[in-house]
Amino acid sequence: MLKATSTILQQKGITHPTVVLDKGRAQANIRSMVKKARQAGAIFRPHFKTHQSAVVGRWFHDAGVRHIAVSSLAMAEQFADLGWRDITLALLFNPLEMERAMQLAQYLGQRGGRLGLLVDSPYTAGIIAEGFETPTDIWLKVDTGYGRTGISWDDEEKLTNTLEACRELAVPAGLLTHSGHSYHARGAEAVTKIYEETVTRLTSARDCTGRAGLLLSVGDTPCCSIVDDLSACDEIRPGNFVFNDLMQLEIGSCGAADLASATVCPVVGVYPERRQIVIHGGAVHLSKESLAGPIYGCLGTVTENGIDEVLRQAPLVSLSQEHGVVEFSHDDFRAMAGDLKPGDLVLVWPVHSCLNCDLMREQMAVPLTI
Repeated sequence: MLKATSTILQQKGITHPTVVLDKGRAQANIRSMVKKARQAGAIFRPHFKTHQSAVVGRWFHDAGVRHIAVSSLAMAEQFADLGWRDITLALLFNPLEMERAMQLAQYLGQRGGRLGLLVDSPYTAGIIAEGFETPTDIWLKVDTGYGRTGISWDDEEKLTNTLEACRELAVPAGLLTHSGHSYHARGAEAVTKIYEETVTRLTSARDCTGRAGLLLSVGDTPCCSIVDDLSACDEIRPGNFVFNDLMQLEIGSCGAADLASATVCPVVGVYPERRQIVIHGGAVHLSKESLAGPIYGCLGTVTENGIDEVLRQAPLVSLSQEHGVVEFSHDDFRAMAGDLKPGDLVLVWPVHSCLNCDLMREQMAVPLTI
């Protein structure tokens, strides 16, 4: 089984750890989320940190997307240079990058675009308001339950003071949250409950400010993928959905046929006596994100028609910097990997595609599609 996958992958000329994409699946994922946002009447602002790729960015553009989120100023500059004009830096603003952010805001403004920045304190809002000379959208980061960053949804005083710290060129655009705790949920019911709580709390936060015109923006893949009706939000910002991964599969956000990104790794060692193979694919390629087990990824298959199955019976059970260990049961090893040799290639489904692609981002500039 795995030997046939290796033969197909070797025809691609792969010799080292390489990210491969199933273009058809990724584009289908994009179209599906575009449709969901349109039905909800919400702005669709996908988070480009997942792919960081000009090529994949064009797939979004071809699907009608014009608003994006990024996770660093460097990434914002990258996509601004590629022609994107409406960009939100979905990370709390770092005052040390004031001059660089001002230059980007000016660059976008001169081309009819707009930069969005996140704050969660009157102090940072005041710095932007006093320093910027180009109109900039300010988003108040609100904590609706994740507990990482943001103004607590029920802290009326801080919400109000932060809004008041904004000035003429620093325009309050809305309230933004990331329900990252949805990644710990399992199943549609649990994820939907988090979404409903998020929307209720975000709406309450807006109500207490007395500014009904503020937009509400949510941005996690589990909620945006699982919840059918997102019309309670004005904007959605999922990112992981474009490729999905084993984590999204376990949450229930996608099916196996929605997985669109994997990493091809060479086999460097075969050990029948311990039912293991060792691959050149470690933490620097796949990250050390894991599922219970721990499991750091699973092998998959490829056919002439593209990426195929997830082989749960072929998990990566250990990762070091450059190496990954795949372990099989006795019967599975003989049936699946008994004829593998060093130099063969295997397909690895990552636990978290965002980190996988970030670690392999130089290759993602021109991704290999299958």
